[in-house]
Amino acid sequence: MSTNMPEIVFQKIKSVNNPNSMHGIYPYRGKISAIDAISIIDQLPNKGTLLDPFCGSGTIVYEAQKHGLSAYGVDNNPLAIQLAKAKIYIGNTDILEECKSFIEKAKNDLANGNYEKMPDAPARSFHIDSANEIMSMKKYFSEMNDYLKGVFYGTIALVARGCNDYMWTSSTVGKNIEPKRYIDFFDKFYSKAKKHSKYFNSSESPEAHIIHGDSRKLSDYLEPKSINYVFTSPPYFDGLDYTAYYGKLIYEIFETDRVEIKKQLIQYVDTYENDMRAVLNELDKVISDNAIMIFVVGDKKIKKEVINGGDFFSSIKKASYIEERRYTGTSSQVFDVLNNTDRKEQIVVWKKVKGEYVNGI
Repeated sequence: MSTNMPEIVFQKIKSVNNPNSMHGIYPYRGKISAIDAISIIDQLPNKGTLLDPFCGSGTIVYEAQKHGLSAYGVDNNPLAIQLAKAKIYIGNTDILEECKSFIEKAKNDLANGNYEKMPDAPARSFHIDSANEIMSMKKYFSEMNDYLKGVFYGTIALVARGCNDYMWTSSTVGKNIEPKRYIDFFDKFYSKAKKHSKYFNSSESPEAHIIHGDSRKLSDYLEPKSINYVFTSPPYFDGLDYTAYYGKLIYEIFETDRVEIKKQLIQYVDTYENDMRAVLNELDKVISDNAIMIFVVGDKKIKKEVINGGDFFSSIKKASYIEERRYTGTSSQVFDVLNNTDRKEQIVVWKKVKGEYVNGI
């Protein structure tokens, strides 16, 4: 790697919506905009290794792989891990035939009553026929490849929204709407599999790796000085619950203890600073002597006090530089009007040259 680290220009993004892409596979909460990710990744060389230590549903890892970088993503949320694996799956021409095969087997089981009943808690969110279709397909989940597993999760979210007359948003769950609308799960599953399969990365793309692990222990999973670029949008420091909403429904359908999963995630206000200090210390072990780290963070308003995310992270580890911009083209603007806030986003950059962190661009 060259000691000349790239000078990243942070562009103002007019719109962050990118529905016709791999990233619409599931409405993961708090994910970075793919358009925003691409605008930064495209400025990096197409050689080297990138790490996203909070990869979530894999937006940055997918785009880094597409750009030509070897990429690693780490997250401690099993749902996120499966979604990220779905995005980096290198597809084949038989994917839709596989999809049809699972549907046919599930339909046969449905007709013969050969499936488990959906647990009561998530069943309240679905039309009974839609719920039965989900459960007949769930029987074959372990046989699906990583892509179809991600599609299965995404279809559950889509059908839950539809069963509630599309009164829920794409990323949040509202109150139950009665009567429930029937949505054909099989039809939505196939349509989603077909739609996003157009966006598989090339078989010639560098290998990408998704690691189910704790970013406070990165050196347990990664070799020392093996990472050239770190690019991430860390968990919100106001305690956003990454196991809630549609994720909660999925964990309930699979009878997984999401409370135990939540305990392992970095999303608690009281411990956030110590957690992030631990992550930055671990990053220092795995990045090369010539590396760049980019954190996309934001303001947080607590009562009448605004906490600047850039200042917060730079107080933990002195940043080389910080750029700031206002949120634009996002649904958050609605909440800003309601809450009388004018939120900003900071891009925190640390540059390491010949083993030393430098100040300035």
